[in-house]
Amino acid sequence: MFARYASLVKNLRGVVLLDVEDGEEGVRWLQDRFKYRSLGVPPSLLKEAEGFFKGRMGGKPFVEAVYPSRTLEGLAVKLAEALDAEPKVVEGAVLASAYVSPLLVIGGRAQEAVAKLAVDAVEARRDLDLRLWKLHLRIADYTVLDLYAWSTEHVEALLRGEVGLSEFREAREARIRRDKARYWRLTKAEGRPWKFLYYLDLASKLDEGALSEVRGLGLEASAGLAIEAAVIIPRPKPTAT
Repeated sequence: MFARYASLVKNLRGVVLLDVEDGEEGVRWLQDRFKYRSLGVPPSLLKEAEGFFKGRMGGKPFVEAVYPSRTLEGLAVKLAEALDAEPKVVEGAVLASAYVSPLLVIGGRAQEAVAKLAVDAVEARRDLDLRLWKLHLRIADYTVLDLYAWSTEHVEALLRGEVGLSEFREAREARIRRDKARYWRLTKAEGRPWKFLYYLDLASKLDEGALSEVRGLGLEASAGLAIEAAVIIPRPKPTAT
């Protein structure tokens, strides 16, 4: 389990969450742009859409995003129950955190499911050409990377009882507000608004009862509870220039 994870983590570009019935165009767009980087598919999504991914696995560009440990696998199950959320969405967020990668969301229903769990969002007000897409996907990478160490250590403090839930949520909300400044090129325009990115923070969604359940998994659970960036791959396909 961990050996497979270790072989994937360095070259993974993101973890994919898609609506199979509405995702073909977005998948083609990603395939064209990530020929040399892998995109992780959560196990539950791969099982649900085995036919869709046939011939696309093995790094072309998709690979199965395996769990690095049983602890994180158990975490995804507990979170889906505690948050009354779609299991594949929770699994995608936990795995994206574990791989220190953004979640790439394709299709309308997938976006709706992510939006229900989101704690904040970046609303773009301009269309993106290929150059701007590449830039802002890279910025989303930095969002995940720069928030990872602090947000997972913060979860450890919560699990140890060193910080209360209210204080915990307030600190994370403040960090997210500061991070949103990275996306000024998108938010300062005057065009039609659309959601470019959602922030996911499953740890801040926990109540005391659910937190007690997560504590039972140990501090290792923090690796699946970083603040995550879920980038919306839009339809129709962005125009390349």
